[in-house]
Amino acid sequence: FLLVGLILPLLALFAGFGMARQRSLLARLGERRSVRRLARSASVQRRTAKAGLILAALFFLILALARPQWGQVVEPVTRRGVDVVLALDVSASMHSRDVTPDRFTRAKALAGELVRRLDGNRLGLVAFAGSGFVQCPLTLDQSALRLFLDILEVGDVPDPGSNLEEAIRVGLTAFPRESGGRRVLILLTDGEDFEGRAVAAAAAAAEAGVVVYAVGLGTATGGPIPTVATSSRSAGYKKDRAGRIITTRLDQDHLEEIARSGGGRYLRAGAALAEAELLVAEIDRMEKSDLSSRMITTHQERYQLPLLAAVCILLVEMMISPGRSLREDL
Repeated sequence: FLLVGLILPLLALFAGFGMARQRSLLARLGERRSVRRLARSASVQRRTAKAGLILAALFFLILALARPQWGQVVEPVTRRGVDVVLALDVSASMHSRDVTPDRFTRAKALAGELVRRLDGNRLGLVAFAGSGFVQCPLTLDQSALRLFLDILEVGDVPDPGSNLEEAIRVGLTAFPRESGGRRVLILLTDGEDFEGRAVAAAAAAAEAGVVVYAVGLGTATGGPIPTVATSSRSAGYKKDRAGRIITTRLDQDHLEEIARSGGGRYLRAGAALAEAELLVAEIDRMEKSDLSSRMITTHQERYQLPLLAAVCILLVEMMISPGRSLREDL
């Protein structure tokens, strides 16, 4: 806006040229005193003054639009949101390709979409199979969480199987005890739980103020479990002791029961990742808590002063009549 102010000198020159031309034309009409009495509305001095005031008002308006700032003020800024922990199943069954490209890849894609959409909240990451651990503590740093998510792979937890009770227990340890507001634990798993008592654990989590959601990966028909993490057709599949290929299936009923006990809901992960939008919508409606607080220094806005000056100048300009007074004619 300050660059716009560069046209003000041009406007002043144009106005001055117009006033000089008006004086020249009036001088040609006849004797100066007679012409002044006949042309009562042609007070060059008043028109010059009004033009100068308008230019001055424009200058202060441009100055106000430039938002001048001086003086500093220190004020606290508090960030509010919800604590959300994503618990990702890294057991061998997540390699199954009954969904495209496979369960684990889809789970990571959905987790990444949740991280993107939940920016501004505090997020953490848990990896689990037969046991579990906190892969990334609760953080406001989205890029850090994405880094931990990107490096997570099936098999990072050496204990075989899927223990959803352990996933919930470890997930609860990721939340600070003193945190207020709602807390959310999202399980991303195929639901094959052969070891724990996940339903009771979800109910205990709900009593502790943690809402448990379950997102199912896979299909009810299921598929075999590749022995290696590759798309090669020659990859083998896990077999039981009798030599038969093991089929892993999505256990929706179990996940629905877990989510119901945890006060949340069950969703099945589709290729379009629409579940992320539904989960984020519910989380956004939850009670928020203070996640962080810091002091920031800002410069005080001072645009009001030049704006007030411009208004006052325009009021003065409006009060000046363009014609001459009787005193000026004498």
